[in-house]
Amino acid sequence: MSAAPDNPETPSEPSIWTAPIRVLIERHMLLRALIRRDLETALKGTMLGWLWVLLVPLVLLAVYSFAFGVVFSAQWRDRDPQPFLFPMLYFTGLLLFGLFVNSLNRAPNLMRDNATYIRQIVFPVQIFVPVVLGAEMVKFGVGFVILVLAYLLIMGIPPLAAISYPLSVIGLLLFTSGICWAISALGVFLRDLGQAMQPASMILLFLSPLFYPLSTVPERFQWAFYFNPLTFPLESTRNALFFGEWPSLAGATLYTIAGWVCAVLGYALFQRLRPGFADVL
Repeated sequence: MSAAPDNPETPSEPSIWTAPIRVLIERHMLLRALIRRDLETALKGTMLGWLWVLLVPLVLLAVYSFAFGVVFSAQWRDRDPQPFLFPMLYFTGLLLFGLFVNSLNRAPNLMRDNATYIRQIVFPVQIFVPVVLGAEMVKFGVGFVILVLAYLLIMGIPPLAAISYPLSVIGLLLFTSGICWAISALGVFLRDLGQAMQPASMILLFLSPLFYPLSTVPERFQWAFYFNPLTFPLESTRNALFFGEWPSLAGATLYTIAGWVCAVLGYALFQRLRPGFADVL
């Protein structure tokens, strides 16, 4: 009988560059169940239940329309004045801002909130970041449907450039997932991150072109705004939906590639720190 080889070949590990998409594909059934559980847990005990998912963006749009469209008659700088344009622009940006910031705010305590899965059983805990994003995407989707209906009622048929909208959302999701993986891993060891997220969210609110176009920022500071993952999607979706301006192909490509690199690096950091989770939690 021949002896077994001293160095048997082992299958190569999957590439880290495909890890973010593999998480979604390989665990899609579990992911869907956990997203539903996450939403049901958040709404558990409320009288209106799932209606809250619809009512929150609907009330926000109504309040913004009244405040900015009727009371203040606010106008967007360097654009022809149109009734209710400003509240529609603000609501459009707020959907993207909420998707990003709400996910980040949950990230620092994400592993601590699911410590049972880490301490007692073998579980793919990296899936909790896509779960948070999935739950926020459900809320985003409901808000987007309300935006579309309001747009058709107030603005009419959108320009052709509106079909570019998903490009910016995909890039933002990649950035969000990468940053959330990193923060959720670091949050296990640095509890201060949870306290820091609220002021960081307020700072991000005013340092993102949400209330104003990027063109109003002095040129010597504009380059710094492009380090903000929200700048490109806020600017490109707003210009596409309301002003018929197509996003730069080079800009969209670079933004998506940067988002993918961010997702990969965030996932790699998470996996690097993951062995120490059980000791801390």
